[in-house]
Amino acid sequence: MLCLIGGSLAAQPVTQVVRGTLTQAATGQPVAEATVSVLGPADPMTAVSDSEGRFRLAAVPVGRHTIQVRKEGYAAYTISDLVVGSGKEVVLEVALEEVLYEAGAVEITGNSSRDLRRVSTRVFTVEEAKRFAAVYFDPARLAASFPGVIQANDQANNLVVRGNSPNGVAWRMEGVDIVNPNHLTNAGTFSDRLSQSGGGTIILSTQLLANSSFSTGAFAPEYGNALAGVFDIHLRRGNNERYEFTGQAGLIGVDLAAEGPLGRKQGGSFLANYRYSTVGLLGLMGISFGGEEITYQDLAFNLSLPTRKAGTFTLFGMGGTSLTLYSGPQEDSLRQEAKDRYDIDFRSRMGAMGVTHRIALGTNTSLRSVLAVSGIESTRFGDIITDTGALRRVEEDTLVQTRVSFHTALRHRFSARSQLTVGTYLNQLGYRLGASRRHPFEPAAALQPLNHADGSYFLLQPYANWHYQLGSNLGLDAGLHSMYFFLNGSRSLEPRLSLNWQMFRRHSLRLAYGLHSQLQAPGTYFATVAGPSGQVTTPNTDLGFTRAHHMVLGYHALLAENLHLRLEPYFQYLFGVPVVPDPFRPVSVLNLQEGYVTDSLVAEGRGRNMGIDFSLERYLSNNYYFLLSGSLYDSKYTAADGVSRDTRFNGNYLFSLTAGREFERVTKRGKNKVFGVNLRGIYQGGFRAMPILLDASQQAFTTVFDDSQGFTERFPDYFRADLRVVFKRFAPKYTRTFSLDIQNVLNTQNVAFETYDFVAGGIVTRYQLGLIPLMSYRIEF
Repeated sequence: MLCLIGGSLAAQPVTQVVRGTLTQAATGQPVAEATVSVLGPADPMTAVSDSEGRFRLAAVPVGRHTIQVRKEGYAAYTISDLVVGSGKEVVLEVALEEVLYEAGAVEITGNSSRDLRRVSTRVFTVEEAKRFAAVYFDPARLAASFPGVIQANDQANNLVVRGNSPNGVAWRMEGVDIVNPNHLTNAGTFSDRLSQSGGGTIILSTQLLANSSFSTGAFAPEYGNALAGVFDIHLRRGNNERYEFTGQAGLIGVDLAAEGPLGRKQGGSFLANYRYSTVGLLGLMGISFGGEEITYQDLAFNLSLPTRKAGTFTLFGMGGTSLTLYSGPQEDSLRQEAKDRYDIDFRSRMGAMGVTHRIALGTNTSLRSVLAVSGIESTRFGDIITDTGALRRVEEDTLVQTRVSFHTALRHRFSARSQLTVGTYLNQLGYRLGASRRHPFEPAAALQPLNHADGSYFLLQPYANWHYQLGSNLGLDAGLHSMYFFLNGSRSLEPRLSLNWQMFRRHSLRLAYGLHSQLQAPGTYFATVAGPSGQVTTPNTDLGFTRAHHMVLGYHALLAENLHLRLEPYFQYLFGVPVVPDPFRPVSVLNLQEGYVTDSLVAEGRGRNMGIDFSLERYLSNNYYFLLSGSLYDSKYTAADGVSRDTRFNGNYLFSLTAGREFERVTKRGKNKVFGVNLRGIYQGGFRAMPILLDASQQAFTTVFDDSQGFTERFPDYFRADLRVVFKRFAPKYTRTFSLDIQNVLNTQNVAFETYDFVAGGIVTRYQLGLIPLMSYRIEF
């Protein structure tokens, strides 16, 4: 009898609840009487939103579905590859945009979860971060599959965007700027020093991520203080009706998440995640990370607190610590490289906390405000192992950055044709840098300060954007972004313009222009420089912004219902770039990634990036997908000598292919098992480097570059193939997922950089990571 009962229960199809809230994009007001449909099933499934904009589909079969939202007067909203699992409810928040006419279901003018209408912007979904091969749930590594975006090193998520330095990328969370939100900020850098805008992995787990975006040029008026790209990260709300849990364990640690209702009467919720990771298990498997012990952990949360009359509040936060420890062998015969003569201790901690508030001021106006505090502290100490086996401190690095950020924005809807957004940012930034060195083999030498920077400043950024629909097929966005730098009084007024012309039913043309500005790295302003007579000054406090004209022409075509083509030629002209005022030293900040400035600079340099990005993307449907992307580009800089040279990041070309297929097993129990294979291949031109002065390096026992030549050497082209295999099992109350990611599955040796090694006695080549397998098990219930 028990066997028969079990078989009867198993024959029932496994289903899940899909519910959510529909709001008006301009004002946040609920949208009632909209139809929400699940496309594809033989038995159509629909729901209609109530007066609060809420809808519920009670029994959606598990698997992938296309969801479409329709209401007269609004653009149809489509989610093309929504994953419905058995372990957790699917809770959606959809913002609908008004139109002058009803857009077709597959027209580009129709809105979607990817928001295809914004030029040089790619909306990435959490599902993609879980599906793409070897991205390890890191949205920055996911972005390396997009056109024009290159991962600077396998060990880190620093991104080169259209030939710009990773320092030109800004990070935002919930609408405000934050400090670098990454673990292991020295990962993958040439000198093992701290980077400004990247690290080994993002501190925030994908358990908290909502759909977010990455922009690569001609930014909207709301974005400022960035020249290369903007990560705009948003957090999802927890389930406000039932408690749900997620657990994940693998070769790099554990990940635990919980969510549920908080104050049921008002519909509040909580969402929290803890993660602890170590690569120690990989080391036991023989995977080499340079003999280092690497560990990190983090905690993040998001609380949603709606009220009856005072609007909706959210409280969010994240924090994490990371460390890298390396101990050189004591026996001289085991020392094969210079690093083996050192004990290295790197530690970092980062935290951010903020509160948001959104309230409707009538039926056509809304106000949203965010206040956040963030900070990061990183230290690195290097001790030489002397001939007697004792340790002597020869390197000290400390970097502390803090940021208090406030953003408020008022949106008003005049009509379906016209909307206005006015807002402002106010940031207070603090900075402290210390760097000291001494000769490794001169016992009498004392630690000498190479650089010291300490200070704080305010940055004000008001902006405005007016959206006007000129006709049923032509839209205009016109705006201004302004910056005022309180440290030295520098200011800028930046016009932004974007036109969107729907030429035909499935073809559109976009033209965008923007003037953009970015502050120098904080250490540049406060850097101390020793003069000829020994006096110490801070000569760079008067430097203004580096500025750039961005121009992008975009052609978009929907070749089929789920097949999208994008072509984007672009031109970026940079000016006001700080350079060394010496015609025999063509040094520009456009080539910086890690390290610090030790020179007096003048803002007389220039730069130019131009090229074309393209992508052909098929969204996941009928169990397969692919994303073919590429870039042909040229990146130049001009220093004090007036000569145009290749930048450090001028690889000239980039091609990538990401693809995958899922196989569903249909049994008497229904569609409850999925097996997936995902591949990614990357081929790109090699970056460039300065020549190394061998004699000078031998005398200094460290790498000395010939900066008079510029970046005249080029590394070989780069190729890497990644693999992800997934098996997913849907049970009535939970979902289990087994996965195996293999980065660099062909174990290709790609050059990272060249350096002088005093143990080897010459210039040696260092390579990027080889084959890295990561296995994990995930359960959602």
